[in-house]
Amino acid sequence: MNTLSRHLLVGWLYVVQAMKMRLEYRADFAVECLAALLQQATQLLVLEVLFDNVPLLQNWKREEVFFIYGFMLLPRALFDATAMSFYMFSDKYLVQGEMDRLLLRPLSTLFQMMMEGISFDFLADLALGITVLSYASSKLGLEWTYSTGLLLVVMMLGAYGVLTGVFLTMTGLSFWSQDRVGLIPPVYNLLNFAQYPLNIFHKVVVFILTFMIPFGFVAYYPSTLFLRESAQIPGLAWFTPLAGLICLAVAGFTWRAGLRQYAGAGS
Repeated sequence: MNTLSRHLLVGWLYVVQAMKMRLEYRADFAVECLAALLQQATQLLVLEVLFDNVPLLQNWKREEVFFIYGFMLLPRALFDATAMSFYMFSDKYLVQGEMDRLLLRPLSTLFQMMMEGISFDFLADLALGITVLSYASSKLGLEWTYSTGLLLVVMMLGAYGVLTGVFLTMTGLSFWSQDRVGLIPPVYNLLNFAQYPLNIFHKVVVFILTFMIPFGFVAYYPSTLFLRESAQIPGLAWFTPLAGLICLAVAGFTWRAGLRQYAGAGS
């Protein structure tokens, strides 16, 4: 069995095992999914309130803002499916020494870390994202064809690459800091900006979210490709897949560099 086949098989076993563990308490699983759904749904109410109170949003249709929010939920749902280990990496794998266990196995350490963070709460985000995107598209009169559907998938994967790349980079930097909190929480807060049109923010914020921590490519830039009749299409929108690949490349380099200097959890 080659390396790819072995990882695919083990990955499937991780998913099956995680599903068995979650379905052992079905009511608890259902409540958590419902809570996640309600948490994201409240953001729609926040958007509704902000739309009536933020003058710069008046340049956008309400359904366009909903479209951007719905689009953002799709790559974030994919990211959240295996993101739990990112959040607890410093504490669990570095401080508590779980990284040593991963290094003893004949599998990619990154693959193992991500598989151990499988969560099915992402289903709520995915369902809500599809619902909101469908509603906004209907209200805006957007026509979906094979080409636009393919474009949506490509842009969504590019946005997923940006999310995974940014947070994996933060995770990799934890090899040098090795504190329990890590660098992810403050960066994660910036993701809240991704659910709004970037042109309502100050130019400094736009620059940061485009070229430094490129969360603008998670929703705003790719969304404008589908809102071409009402929004000015920035050329940067077409660079969403490239942005995802660049972020993943930087993340991979950071992870490998961190592994090389990792000396174990012993004192």
